[in-house]
Amino acid sequence: MISSRGVPGSRIGLSALTFAIVVLLTAAGRDSLAASPVESRGPYAPYEFLIGRWDIAPQQGGAPFATAQFRWGPNHAYIWYAGAFVVNGVERPHFEGLLMWNGTSKRLDMLLSMDLEHGLVEEQGSVYIAADDTVVRDITAIYSEGSRPLGQPVAGANGATARFRQTFKSTGPDKIFTTVMRQAGDGWVATFPGSDHLFMTRRAESKPSS
Repeated sequence: MISSRGVPGSRIGLSALTFAIVVLLTAAGRDSLAASPVESRGPYAPYEFLIGRWDIAPQQGGAPFATAQFRWGPNHAYIWYAGAFVVNGVERPHFEGLLMWNGTSKRLDMLLSMDLEHGLVEEQGSVYIAADDTVVRDITAIYSEGSRPLGQPVAGANGATARFRQTFKSTGPDKIFTTVMRQAGDGWVATFPGSDHLFMTRRAESKPSS
């Protein structure tokens, strides 16, 4: 314990110093709190149009075959992303994970679990804004032994990888044109028939409040 007895004026000096520290810390905390919402939303602003629950259907029409959901993490610190297939009117979860700002690459880092039953398949990669404002999800899928990559044999002891790419282009407040492609040689082809022409429609309950 520090004692101020016997030191003339020390009690006043310590009190003044304590007061000054409290003032500085309070001001710093206030500035930090004032800045944090701007800083947390700033890098994510170009991706904000994705936030919500979406039905995914072929461009030519028809019932949705899949759903997607994007939602904010606490204080807009990250984006949680999940997808499901619709089978006989029932949503069957397909993947979920996080998109998080990387301050050096200026992209969102992505890490998703693609196997919600066994945890043997993951997607990793990045999400970024292309020159025409299209959002691009650049994907490397990693398959553990025993899991089967799309259109490939079951992965062996060393696992397997595959490359995919998804794009999102806003066509209105509640519509997004999206493509899902896979790498084939030096080019890209539709991951499944029609996946190069899909539309996402925002569900009414997830529309931003005015």
